Amino acid sequence: MTNHQLNLIFESFSREGHVKHWEPFGNGHINDTFLGRNQENEASDFILQRKNHKIFTNVAGMMDNIVAVTEHIRKGLEEKKEADIDRKVMKYFPAKDGKWYVNDKHGNYWTLFLYIPGSHSVENIENPEQASMAARAFGHFQLQLADLSGNDLVETIPNFHNGISRLNDFRKAIENDQAERVTENSELLEQLLNRADEMTLLQKWLDSGDLPLRITHNDTKINNILFDENDQPLCIIDLDTVMPGSALYDFGDAIRTIGNTAPEDEPDLSKIDFAGDIFEAFAEGYLTEAGKFLTQKEKENLPFSCLYMAWEQAIRFMTDYLNGDTYYKIAYLEHNLVRTKAQFRYLEVLEENREKMESFVREIE
Repeated sequence: MTNHQLNLIFESFSREGHVKHWEPFGNGHINDTFLGRNQENEASDFILQRKNHKIFTNVAGMMDNIVAVTEHIRKGLEEKKEADIDRKVMKYFPAKDGKWYVNDKHGNYWTLFLYIPGSHSVENIENPEQASMAARAFGHFQLQLADLSGNDLVETIPNFHNGISRLNDFRKAIENDQAERVTENSELLEQLLNRADEMTLLQKWLDSGDLPLRITHNDTKINNILFDENDQPLCIIDLDTVMPGSALYDFGDAIRTIGNTAPEDEPDLSKIDFAGDIFEAFAEGYLTEAGKFLTQKEKENLPFSCLYMAWEQAIRFMTDYLNGDTYYKIAYLEHNLVRTKAQFRYLEVLEENREKMESFVREIE
């Protein structure tokens, strides 16, 4: 994209200031992002982002979610008379037609928000201290939204963490056996199916109201936290996947990645172990903030959520493998099978450590 093209899109938004030049920004794999430097001294810079509408097919709903969440957080910060609010929550600008996005002549969707100066992100959690800090940040994000109903948001990716829906997709893939891979993997399939009754409990609890429907981030990686110059959390970013769900999703998915001592596609299963110190730091940090609003049932099922998310991801990888690798990008023919086996092994490791996790959570509640 040229400066001229980006400026034409930028001029379609209601905002103050003018951009001198645009430059590519960040290392995201889904959206195209550009940083615009403001021409006026001391004025804020802007981020212009093209949303990938092939992945996020309901951009209007997604942006309604994002604005509802950021404006709710902003209102809470204003009521507490916090300083530097524009550094503690993202600020989006509407288009001149009132929408929260602009369509270019090619049908692409663009959004505009303030750049947060003096901020940086971290790519990976490397020690328990970072795990605790990330957990407090995500726990605080959920706390800020605890009084906003999940029913106020739309489900931009339907049934994203719905275990019953994922299980149905898995069973259909087995029945259809499109890539003729069922027979040679029958033992692994059976082991995954044997856990279905317990693993679908989370969705049943949500459906029955035993678990409250909350607003969740659904991508709890440390690189979705902005830190200030003193390495303290400023705000949560990358809100494209914010939607209704269970608080357990965010906790469990974080441990699915940072609690695993190996990559999610590690072929050597002996390298897969449980990072107990990371789990304990994350759980303690998370409950420091989220413990202020979570129900007892949510708290006591935090360890179970880790098992659930590993199981869910395993059947998602396996479903794609049985369907002929149509969803996830693969680097080699059996990549999804390797991913499935690695996730299943991690699930087994989590099961072996379940009592320790439950005991630790009880101690810090």
